[in-house]
Amino acid sequence: MSIAGGRASGQGSRIRDLAVPGALLAMFLGVGLCWVLAAPGGPEALAVPAAGAVGAAVLLVGLGSLPAVGLEPSARVIGGVGGAWFVAALITAWMRTADQSGEAPTSVGLNQFADTIGSGAPELIEFIVSGVIIVIAVLDFTERFDPPPAAYAILAGIGVLATSITGHPSQQAIGPVLIGAHALAAAWWCGTLAAMVLTIRGRSGWAAALPVFSARALWAVVVVAVTGVIAGLIEVGGLAEIVTSGYGRILLAKLFGIAVLIGLGARHRKVWVPAVERHRGSEADSLRRAALELLVMGVVLGLAVGLSSTAP
Repeated sequence: MSIAGGRASGQGSRIRDLAVPGALLAMFLGVGLCWVLAAPGGPEALAVPAAGAVGAAVLLVGLGSLPAVGLEPSARVIGGVGGAWFVAALITAWMRTADQSGEAPTSVGLNQFADTIGSGAPELIEFIVSGVIIVIAVLDFTERFDPPPAAYAILAGIGVLATSITGHPSQQAIGPVLIGAHALAAAWWCGTLAAMVLTIRGRSGWAAALPVFSARALWAVVVVAVTGVIAGLIEVGGLAEIVTSGYGRILLAKLFGIAVLIGLGARHRKVWVPAVERHRGSEADSLRRAALELLVMGVVLGLAVGLSSTAP
């Protein structure tokens, strides 16, 4: 792992230790909001473990993308996150089997589980790519193989793409393209910031990486905003449905969250980035700002996961 800028302060270390777990909890909060907004309907129960799987995949996209901002990921961290992704996908697939069979999760048999996976459940792709990531990370950690970090991002991106397209069926041919672009751009944006929080040490590390990330994140934000609005309107069927349907209300909440993120990002480009470039901002200040953005990102990602398992 790249450690730029020296030893972290005690306050900075505490924020770093809590930022990513806090974002994961915010994802679960986002899923919970979906049930409130879409009551009495709402997402399927498998949205809860699916949120954990998405969170791990998004972080892996970010870890594999760190060289783009001048940092190197840790093979040990990647292997651990890959293992968490595999387990979360396993639980999601088991819950999907229970839902399709109409049985309690404790009553599902291995044959039923195998039938669900074999019938093309999106978790099959997650099993494959997370398993490959774990193997590559172990070989990388033991110095038997030196893969390019982008390989991790590409593999995780395949998993993100497969699950996002499957979770948003559309009658329009352009729907999967829009949703795929939306999911990949969001994964890079959120995952890279989370990976930076885990990786950067010291004020000078933020001074080197943040301006590069901010410039590239602008394009990701544009893709997320444009594709999200268009794909959402296609799925919901019209402006009136945004208020009258549970799916529409979740979509509206998600779009509001994206708007908040855009406003927060604009504020950071105006205040945070210039301060960091001039070495005026402390490490703790950078971590606080990044953690706040990650919390909002977590809620929005949770809304996205819930939306994907809610009927339009």
